[in-house]
Amino acid sequence: MKKVFMCLLSLTMLLTLSACGATPPASDSGGNTSVSSDDTEGNTEVGGEKSKIGACVMSLSYDFQLKMCNGIERAAAENGYESMIYDFNADTELMLSGLEMMSDNNVKALYGLFSAPEAATDFMKSHEDIGVLMQGQNIDGCRAYTVNDYKKLGEQFVDALEYHIADKGITDGGIAALWLDNCSNKDSDYYTAKQVIEKTITEWCEGTEFYYAPSEYYPKDEENAANITTQILNADPNIKFFFCFNNSYGISASNEIGASVPDSSVYFVFASEGDEEVFRLIADESSSLRACAYANVEESGYLVGMQLINWVENGEMENVAVYKELVDSRNIADYIK
Repeated sequence: MKKVFMCLLSLTMLLTLSACGATPPASDSGGNTSVSSDDTEGNTEVGGEKSKIGACVMSLSYDFQLKMCNGIERAAAENGYESMIYDFNADTELMLSGLEMMSDNNVKALYGLFSAPEAATDFMKSHEDIGVLMQGQNIDGCRAYTVNDYKKLGEQFVDALEYHIADKGITDGGIAALWLDNCSNKDSDYYTAKQVIEKTITEWCEGTEFYYAPSEYYPKDEENAANITTQILNADPNIKFFFCFNNSYGISASNEIGASVPDSSVYFVFASEGDEEVFRLIADESSSLRACAYANVEESGYLVGMQLINWVENGEMENVAVYKELVDSRNIADYIK
C-alpha cells in the first residue's frame, strides 16, 4: 500500500438531510450523513479532488454499527482520508439514494450493512469503480465481506448455558430468542445467522428436558425488547434462558427480568456482543445477563477501513475476519477495567 500522511486535524459534522435537499455533502434522501475531514493530502484524483472512504449502514442507533463506523473513521483519519458515514434508518429507498449521494461526493470505497442487500446489487454493478465491502454477505457486485462464524456463536451460547445450568443445578426449562428485525429478511445474512444459531440450539436440546420456544421475536428497539421479555415471561413461566442477538437487547432483557421476578438466580441471558455495560452486568451476580460473545467491534471497523483504503490505492480488497470470545463468570475478571 502506498504510504499516506498522518491526519493533522479531524472534524466531524452531522448533517440531517430533509426531503427537500441540502447542499453537499447532503442529499435529498432524508437520511443522516456524518462527514469527517482533515487538512492533509491523501489520495487524489484528476483535478485534485480527494477520494473518500465511507459506510452506508442501517442504523447508528445500534452499538455494533456505530462502533464499526468509528473504526472506519479512525482508519481514514490516521491515513489522511476523508470519510462519509450514511445512516439510512432501515429504509431501502433512502439506502439507494444515499449510495448515489456517496458516489456523487467521491466516495470510492465503502462498507455496507444493508437492510436489503439484493437492492444494492444494481448500484454496485453500475459503479464498478467503487469498492464495496459488505457485512457478512457476498453478493454480486461486492468486492469483499466480513466473515462471521455463526455456528460458533450458537455453540458459545450453549457452552455458557451448560455451565450455568450445571452451576445452578437446573434440569429443565425453555429458551427464547430476541432477534434483530433484519433477521426476518430472507435475503439478509442475518436471516442465515438466525437459521444456523437456532439449529445449533435445537440440536443441543434434543434428548433433554430443555426446549427452544417456537415463537419468533423481533424487537424494534431496547424498550420493545423489554416489553417482549415481559410478554415471554408471562406467556411461559418455564422460559428462563434468553439468546439476544444484540447487546442492547441483552441488557434490556436482563433488566426486565430483574424487575419482574422475585428470584432471578436461575435465569440466563446471553448477548451476541459485548461492551463495558455488558461486562459490568456479567460481573454482577444479581444480574441475569451472564455471558456474551465479545469482539472488538471498533477494531474490526478499523480493519475494514484499511481494506477500503487498500481498494482506493491498489484496486484490491480482502475479506475481514471477525473473531469472538466467550465471556462469562469464568473469565469476566479479564474484561473488567
